[in-house]
Amino acid sequence: MDLALKPEHQAFADEVRAFARDNLSPATREKTFSGKHYDKDDHVVWQKALGKKGWLAYTWPKKFGGPGFDVTQRFLFENVLAEEGAPRIIPFGVKMVGPVIYTFGNDEQRERILPGVLSGEVVGAMGMTEPGAGTDVLGMQTTAVRRGDTYVLDGRKIFITNGYESGAVLTYAKVDGRITAFVVERSFPGFSTGEPIKNTGMRASTMCELIFDQCEVPVAN
Repeated sequence: MDLALKPEHQAFADEVRAFARDNLSPATREKTFSGKHYDKDDHVVWQKALGKKGWLAYTWPKKFGGPGFDVTQRFLFENVLAEEGAPRIIPFGVKMVGPVIYTFGNDEQRERILPGVLSGEVVGAMGMTEPGAGTDVLGMQTTAVRRGDTYVLDGRKIFITNGYESGAVLTYAKVDGRITAFVVERSFPGFSTGEPIKNTGMRASTMCELIFDQCEVPVAN
């Protein structure tokens, strides 16, 4: 069995390595290899560099703005960046929020929401865990009631990664007992966040409580 890389894959690995060496700061690399915690800026600067290159959402198909990497390219991308000391990509926007929207959303939602997630300008979060139910979605207490052209959400989510700085939160609530997904944006009336919750792991990625107090979400979301 020949396990050697094809020339095009070797060229891709070389390109990723060169990119990492050109765009990763020495300070960030030093934190990686010495086991220190990253600051928020380490993640933000790196992910924006990936976004500018078109590699932040490296698992996305070309149809929705991703690079369309094949399986070998994905492996090489992750492996080479790890070898070079890059912070791992915080997944909640590009691996959770974005794919849900491009898979189940409509064209208007894709055109409005995905570009910011794709570039790294919009931080994505997923609102599922609740104070009284944890991750038991069937025990979810957050509700949504339709009033004209809006849904009104009431409830709380807890331990939401990226929630404090998120621009788009994929939030789950019950409509007449049925679990439904909504994209809640930072500016929506009735939406707020608690203070960041201290953690012992990824300190550059905050967690917080999400508060929906008669939060008005357009039907388009």
